[in-house]
Amino acid sequence: MEIFFVAEEFSGVDLFGDPIIPRQEGRGRPEHGWSLENSNKVLLAFAKGLSVKEAATAIGMSVPTLRKHYFAEVAKRSAARLRMEMTQLARLNSAAQGGNVAAEKELMKRLDKAALAELSDRVAHRDHGPVKSTSEKLGKKAAAKDAAGQVGGKFAPPAAPRLIN
Repeated sequence: MEIFFVAEEFSGVDLFGDPIIPRQEGRGRPEHGWSLENSNKVLLAFAKGLSVKEAATAIGMSVPTLRKHYFAEVAKRSAARLRMEMTQLARLNSAAQGGNVAAEKELMKRLDKAALAELSDRVAHRDHGPVKSTSEKLGKKAAAKDAAGQVGGKFAPPAAPRLIN
């Protein structure tokens, strides 16, 4: 059973509007075939915050197969949520410009919610000043010296003498 792909099947764009670039098939046993439906499922899984392993399980394939055939989607993983939100806002904006009042109201709700979240973050961090990083990582020698000062038990340094007066 051989699977042949026609270039016309791949013309177009994916869920985020990026052009679809197919991989070339070689000789040998037929492999998993890329599909727009699975590509969109992978992108939605990443937008939801799933890991590569969880996305592969959701589609019903192994992680190496997912990475091989959906490499472009995996590369977009870190920005998938943000891109999905922006795509939805763009669609709402287009519908609102077309005269859809419900889309306009929903767009304003989402924009107000984002502005409120940003204001909340600013107010929450107002009194704390800049966020400081955790203590610097100690080197080998400094860590050993620190550990030597914390010895307890039989080898602990003796306690200071008690004062008589």
